[in-house]
Amino acid sequence: MEISMAISKLPTKNIMVIALFGGGIIFFVLLSIFPNYITYSNIESEINILQSQIEEQKILSPIFNDLSSKAGFEYSDDLPFPKKEKLSKNETSNISGIIQNIILLNDFELNSILTDVSGLMDGSGILKMSVEVTGDFENLRKLILQLGTLPYLEHIENIQINNANDKQNILLKLWIAQEA
Repeated sequence: MEISMAISKLPTKNIMVIALFGGGIIFFVLLSIFPNYITYSNIESEINILQSQIEEQKILSPIFNDLSSKAGFEYSDDLPFPKKEKLSKNETSNISGIIQNIILLNDFELNSILTDVSGLMDGSGILKMSVEVTGDFENLRKLILQLGTLPYLEHIENIQINNANDKQNILLKLWIAQEA
């Protein structure tokens, strides 16, 4: 009975202040601490996944090293591995002719050679070319091997093959290393 009298003696203003203060604390917890807790939990789960992947790699790395050493991959003498060079500014105008000769030697019909002019201007040292040819798929390997003999061929970015009747339409995207 004394407790109920003590509560009834509290002014309603104090009860409102306590309720607002308690609501503010709850509001703060919901807006700042709880989202951080969720983020922390997500990061913890990602860390656990990464740790398990690291453990798997530690277990598998000796097996991989052993198998790699047993495989003893050797390069074939048939594959061209020329010493890499950069195409000089003077030779840049001749590159289309050189590629055209390689294409014709491999029984392909040249549809187009497009040079990305921005590669010449930006000083990146890479000249991007799109070469579209038509021919037999069987000759594609020889074409790619002969393109690989070019010392300034950085890499072939993309090979897209489309069937067109009895011949294939092939689009090659080449990266040519050039002097900056």
